[in-house]
Amino acid sequence: MRIAMNNHAFLIKAFHDARWLVFAFILLFLSGCFKHPGRETARSGKMVFAVDNPLSEIAGIEAMMFRNYYPDAEIEILPTAPVKTLGRIFDKSARAALISGDFDSVEDSLFSAMKRKMRKEPVALDAIVCVTGKGNGVDGLSVKDIVAMYYNGGGKGKQNYLLKDDYRLVSVLSVMAGRKKKDIRAWSCSDVDELLKRIASADQAYGLLFRSSLDAARDAGIEMKNIKILPVSDNGPDTSAYLPERDAIFENRYPLVTTVYYVYYPGDALAAGFGSWISGSGQKAFERSSFVPYRLTQRTIILK
Repeated sequence: MRIAMNNHAFLIKAFHDARWLVFAFILLFLSGCFKHPGRETARSGKMVFAVDNPLSEIAGIEAMMFRNYYPDAEIEILPTAPVKTLGRIFDKSARAALISGDFDSVEDSLFSAMKRKMRKEPVALDAIVCVTGKGNGVDGLSVKDIVAMYYNGGGKGKQNYLLKDDYRLVSVLSVMAGRKKKDIRAWSCSDVDELLKRIASADQAYGLLFRSSLDAARDAGIEMKNIKILPVSDNGPDTSAYLPERDAIFENRYPLVTTVYYVYYPGDALAAGFGSWISGSGQKAFERSSFVPYRLTQRTIILK
């Protein structure tokens, strides 16, 4: 009798165990049905991110920080010549872009013609700097002086240089001048090193480039002992000239400030999520870089 009771108890226990096992299997099956592993969110999925070549390093830092917080998100950086960056979104080879400087007239018309509107969010500040050799006696220039040099030649003996394919800078310069990009008169240099060497070896040579590009060259160890950055003033009669220092850029006292934009399609979950990151927590990365954050980052001060 005792053995029979034990067997009966065993069967009851086995039945209950089996019932819970079936229940657990059903839960597991249903959770698999509702998980949708291929569906992206603002914090998960994979996205190609096209960036102007000079922005590759900071874009990579932003992507790495984002993934540290959200391991299910993968942002693939696609460095691109600035003239082609936005085209990566148009042809759908990228879902978001980072560009240095505003759209030109051609890009604006393309945006206007599109049925699906893009959004551009300002995320950082940069500046166009004017450099010359230390042997040059010029102490500063106005925006008008710079425009005259690069469109009218600047006078006898003066040599003007730009970086090859610096599409965004040329666009900004043409807007300032109210003239066409093709009318700019300047020598083209393949990289920052060549530009700085040419300027240092001439008496009256000038170069225009983005501040971030100059800082990157300095960090790479390119020689700059014979180079100086010129203060620049507005065109007004009594305006002061400023160097492109962080405070002057953020407060818009330096007249050649440019904006770095994050561009994406509204409604794209991961692109929007990454853009929200760059505009928020990602501002700390810009603060620690050659760029100036578009917004001041919050700091917590603990008073004891």
